[in-house]
Amino acid sequence: MRKAISVILTCVIATSMLAACSGNNNTKPEGTNGPSTPADTSKPALLNDTGFPIVNEPVTMSAMVMLSPAQPPDWNEIRVWQEYEKMTGIRMEWDGYTSADMTEKRNLALASNELPDVFFRTRMPDSDVDKYGADGSLMKLNDLIDQYAPNFKAVMEKYPDVRKGLETADGSIYAMPSLTDSPSIEITRKLFLNQSWLEKAGKSMPKTTDELYETLKAFRDGDMNDNGQADEVPLTADSLDELTQVLRGAFGLGNRGTGNGNWDVDPETGKLRFFPISDAYKQLLTYMNKLYTEKLIDQEIFTNTGAKVLAMNEQNQLGSFSFGNVIGRANTNADDYAGLDQALVGPAGEQLYTSARGHFGSKGAFMISSSNKHPEAAMRWIDYFYSEEGIRMLYLGIEGESYGKNAEGQYDFLPEIVSNIPEGSSFDQVVSKYVPYAGGSLPTLILEDYFKGGETQPSAKAAAEKLSPYLPDELWAPFGFTAEEADEKQALETDIYAMVSQRTAEFVQGKTSLDEFDKYVEQIKRMGLERLQEIYGAAYERYTK
Repeated sequence: MRKAISVILTCVIATSMLAACSGNNNTKPEGTNGPSTPADTSKPALLNDTGFPIVNEPVTMSAMVMLSPAQPPDWNEIRVWQEYEKMTGIRMEWDGYTSADMTEKRNLALASNELPDVFFRTRMPDSDVDKYGADGSLMKLNDLIDQYAPNFKAVMEKYPDVRKGLETADGSIYAMPSLTDSPSIEITRKLFLNQSWLEKAGKSMPKTTDELYETLKAFRDGDMNDNGQADEVPLTADSLDELTQVLRGAFGLGNRGTGNGNWDVDPETGKLRFFPISDAYKQLLTYMNKLYTEKLIDQEIFTNTGAKVLAMNEQNQLGSFSFGNVIGRANTNADDYAGLDQALVGPAGEQLYTSARGHFGSKGAFMISSSNKHPEAAMRWIDYFYSEEGIRMLYLGIEGESYGKNAEGQYDFLPEIVSNIPEGSSFDQVVSKYVPYAGGSLPTLILEDYFKGGETQPSAKAAAEKLSPYLPDELWAPFGFTAEEADEKQALETDIYAMVSQRTAEFVQGKTSLDEFDKYVEQIKRMGLERLQEIYGAAYERYTK
């Protein structure tokens, strides 16, 4: 009897062990849907491989999002999300914050580890994406993309700069980006001039920096608005930096675009360059100082806002401005403005237009947190918006309800929705009942056939077409850094970039003489520029492999 019991117990134990092994290889414990380990290629039972619905049982996820003032405060009221929930079986519970509150709320969630399931357009800086990915707060997405994101994989194959901009130094991907296939958007800032003022001044569109100077003087002195007052503002922008962006290419600066801020390639040495300490930058500052001291640049440029620029246009006080499109900064006189016919030629013969980037808009448009119980479903949910059908839905809504094809065979919002905008409302407010794109930076690929924002309006598109031949041959995506590099880089940049901004403003205003430029360069070097150059150099070397 004892021998029989022993044999039975041995069989029971062996059977249990086999069952446990079988379970570990083929199934997950009930109620879990965490990221698969390399040895576990099984999918959650509730997930469909393709098509809709994405899940066989209803799933709810929490999502943090930044709201645009044009949008309803409850994102669940937007028709696209209501329809997409029906299609997918996934409900997003949107927790929305204004741009003023977003940084604080996002950082609080990350610090407290009380994470939403997904971060959707929270304007998370690239350095934070990498940091919180490395520490485990954000999920590594490489395997999820490979298994559940065929649309996004196709995008990465089509646009090589996308993978370069996403990956960290070790090849990890922690976010889904905001992307564009639109020259008008990728040329980020354009210079628009008032055609009525040009005609009155007897001037044609300027082709050189010297001609721009003469044109601005004519705007200043010619009583362009016929009110008998010297209240004309020849040139303005939302900030000094936005003005610098449309002028710097004429001095050969930013010759790899805006992807890495103040870094480009020295044309003489072919090496990585921090251009705010270059001789060419001093020449740019000299030119801008001349414009400012002669009151050709808005004297309030250092405290300007978009609302102030718009107000100046409503009073017909403005001769030219820098922005991505016309309708964002001009209303009743928007038709008066047109972009440059060509990139301006600078004093040394340079003719580049460098306020531009590649297809890569921003890295941290969509992240899946480590606490998400359904990461595979979340990846399938977001991947749809990198397909043509998903892009069209995100930007135009529901066919027959908010959009259709117009007489030219192009997709557009239905006339009854956008032709009679109520007084006190705006285009964005009207269409935001149907679509979530107001505010930009969505995790998707913008296609001009479907995006109806200001950058795709005729004036902005025409300006981009004229400038496109003068873009750099290569436009960088943001470099990737190791966690250690990112921490050290951020500490160095905080002080160095603040000093660059301060001295740039002082040089333009004349508060600091440009005779002090060499001292400024030495000061920047003492603040650790050599080490910052080494960090960027290592990242650049990885980027170019």
